[in-house]
Amino acid sequence: MFLRFIFMGLLFFASTTAAQPNDPCRILYLRPAAVQGMKILSPDGRRYLVKKEDRKGTAQIYVGETAGGDMRCITCRQQPGGPKPARFKMQPTWHPSGNWIFMAVERDEYAAPPLLGWNRQLVEGWLECGLWTNMYAVTPDGVEWHRLTNFKSNVKGVADGYTGPAFTPDGKTAVWSQIVDGNVFKYKPFGKWQMIAADVVLGEGGPRFENLRDITPPGMHWNEPGNFAPDNVSLLFSGSDQEDAQGQDQFVLNIETGALRNLNNTPTVWDEHGIFSPDGRKILFMSAWPYRKDPDASKVLSIKTEFMLMDADGGNMQQLTRFKTKGYPESGEGIAAVGGWSADGKTLQLAQLFFPDYKYWELGFAGPCGASP
Repeated sequence: MFLRFIFMGLLFFASTTAAQPNDPCRILYLRPAAVQGMKILSPDGRRYLVKKEDRKGTAQIYVGETAGGDMRCITCRQQPGGPKPARFKMQPTWHPSGNWIFMAVERDEYAAPPLLGWNRQLVEGWLECGLWTNMYAVTPDGVEWHRLTNFKSNVKGVADGYTGPAFTPDGKTAVWSQIVDGNVFKYKPFGKWQMIAADVVLGEGGPRFENLRDITPPGMHWNEPGNFAPDNVSLLFSGSDQEDAQGQDQFVLNIETGALRNLNNTPTVWDEHGIFSPDGRKILFMSAWPYRKDPDASKVLSIKTEFMLMDADGGNMQQLTRFKTKGYPESGEGIAAVGGWSADGKTLQLAQLFFPDYKYWELGFAGPCGASP
């Protein structure tokens, strides 16, 4: 055990040293993003989504053209079948067809815990985590809406919100995680979540899900989908098989065979929000690994995280940000939250969380770090 510990220490030291000059994953710059919101490109790269607050402080979804011009809010006006403009809209993602945008929307009715009910800021933070939402699909022009779930609060056997969905690259399957038990004392500290896979059917009546099945790995009460590798079966997700899920890891699940791999194997370190690169060879994620000597760094109320990069097998870890280290342009009070890749694998978008608000950064690599030549 001692020799294994020494070996792993040497391996980590070697994998986190400065990148070589000809390494495409060498960092060229890290700067505040021009658009303060996570830009999510459409499959054809011609459009993008951004979630940002309107003048009233309500999270809305905007669509812009990559060629230029102003963004247009597609959720700010009431449309038939659509949610109220005053409701928060979150987690926007494109269906691989490019014809539909899926998102989480704050429900009209839900039961927030009494201690949160008077504090809208805390409620908004929990909404961002997926609670008290329903899933909608909308056309990119914001006109045609379809509600895909009917979640409710305090109803046994009915979910109370979700995170996701992640789509297979061919667009035929969606996976999301839904909360089915909010008892955070029994299921520490996030409650019990169930991972669902479904066939995606695109017809004249709009998108719908068929053949829903529970693919939750045995023993996991916390799971959160990231995205799929190009092979259409390998799902990257955050999860934990420990009693306390704060020490979550990055896992890869084959949704056809059920084969499961733990890429981190650090049950006391918080590793979350993993995203495969476009070629599936790299993974961007947030982690408390740089602060692993501090047991409080992986706790909900005192979390410290940075953005990390690793190979798809969990090796060759590289720290990308220094949010908690003085002397760096990005250092401050926030923590690493979620990130995203550009289609060419040359840049990253990174969200720094100041609960419940965010600051967005753009990181540029020396080459196509996340895309095969």
